[in-house]
Amino acid sequence: MQKKQVIQFAVLLLVILALSGAYFGIRSYNSKQEEQKKRQEEASEITLTSFQPESVTAISYDYNGTRYSFILEDDQWKDKENTEITLDQDAFQQFLKTAGSMTSDTQVQTQEGEDYGFDTPSRVVTITTTSGTSSLTFGMKNEMLEQYYVKTSESSKIYLVDSQIYTTFDKTTDDFKKAETDSETDSDTDAETDLDES
Repeated sequence: MQKKQVIQFAVLLLVILALSGAYFGIRSYNSKQEEQKKRQEEASEITLTSFQPESVTAISYDYNGTRYSFILEDDQWKDKENTEITLDQDAFQQFLKTAGSMTSDTQVQTQEGEDYGFDTPSRVVTITTTSGTSSLTFGMKNEMLEQYYVKTSESSKIYLVDSQIYTTFDKTTDDFKKAETDSETDSDTDAETDLDES
């Protein structure tokens, strides 16, 4: 191999090594920036609820003028007003999981004389766990921001939350009812047939 070719090869190798180093350097930098951003976002989040579904023994809330109350009885979730209704336990556990990890990223700098709607709350959620009872009180909706004012029973501070947090509790007992399986429907039909024949 001629000296000129050796030099060209060496230069090319150095260029490749330099580009590789730059690539991994940029990749590492971006990764660190993403981690930092994630930490900042997590630090700015304000915890409104923090409980595990298995720790809850009762929950109640308002929806469309009706107060819905559910209790844990014999390890089964039931409608407090009608315990004969069979609820879908998996669906209710998922509901509790969502309700137990609610956050806000905005604390309201309250102004004297401002109305946040807490004199006539749009919704009060009461949660009883093995550790005690707490509540979320939703005030009015800020139409401009499409968010609701809310405060917890642990603090007088007011926060803003997205509508999806509010609508987590837009559920009636019917929404948690266990759907009838085909076998259950068939057995009911058979039972009716037997009665007709008798």
